[in-house]
Amino acid sequence: MSGRGGGRVLITGGAGLLGAHVVTAVSRAGRATRTLDMRVPASDPPDGEHVTASILDLDAVTGACADIDAVLHIAAAANIGGGTPRDIVERNALGSWTVLEAAWRAGVRRVVLCSSDSVLGNTVWPDYFRMPERLPVDEGHEARPTDPYGLSKLMAEQAGRAFAARGRMEVLALRPVFILFPSMMGEVRARALDPDGYRGPSAGGHAPAGGGLCWHHIDPRDVADAFVRALDAPYGGFEAFYLSAPSTLHPTPTLDRVAGRFGGLPDAVDRAWFADNPHAPMFDTRRARDRLGWRARHDHRTAFFMSNPGGSRDGTL
Repeated sequence: MSGRGGGRVLITGGAGLLGAHVVTAVSRAGRATRTLDMRVPASDPPDGEHVTASILDLDAVTGACADIDAVLHIAAAANIGGGTPRDIVERNALGSWTVLEAAWRAGVRRVVLCSSDSVLGNTVWPDYFRMPERLPVDEGHEARPTDPYGLSKLMAEQAGRAFAARGRMEVLALRPVFILFPSMMGEVRARALDPDGYRGPSAGGHAPAGGGLCWHHIDPRDVADAFVRALDAPYGGFEAFYLSAPSTLHPTPTLDRVAGRFGGLPDAVDRAWFADNPHAPMFDTRRARDRLGWRARHDHRTAFFMSNPGGSRDGTL
């Protein structure tokens, strides 16, 4: 089934860092928007509306879903530092269920969830990292999070799968890696250029740079583009999609980094994935390419190291 196209889109978390990028991208794609957030957005597009409410308020979210074509659910505790473990699970798991239930009650036919690569379990709490069963990791790989954030995102996906199984609502889960916002650029660049000396936060960042074992990243503009494409992409039921920039930011090539951490590589390695780019991500983004027509247009490895003469200083490929 394909999206209806042209109808108003509800964007939860529209006043946040990622939400603001998504609102802009959806508006530029010609769709009217309605945001739902506890905060008022700094600016709304000309055709935008706003509802001030919590994603935990079922009645408010149901009302916000009235006359909505699709819901892009972005509001969340954004990372492992987003609150206590209980807060993170409540906001991300129960909050996602609330949005899905509200969309169901309002007759919305498509919901796109902002999930995370953290569902794999190899992004935070390194003591619990486990070797992937295969590389690159695709969406069929077992999700095995150990931290509250990754668990909360997996619970949100499971809720989405349950609603999709009813047969009336399509649910898609995007799994972006560490989203590299402009405000984090100095911190991430400091780590990339001096990994041995980095003790962060050391360059004005609010927290140490993220990205998991191989320092994955993705530009928020590319995540926003994936949300726009998810509005009308032909799919049915439930599907998940990994999203990543074409390169990691760790100075060590990806396979060497994995082998160094786990003492070897899994038996199943698609070496062609890494042949042209030794710093290719651990995550396979080909499903997003094939199903959504999506590819990342920014790679900040080229901006940080200028290893690609054709790259630009804002990471545009």
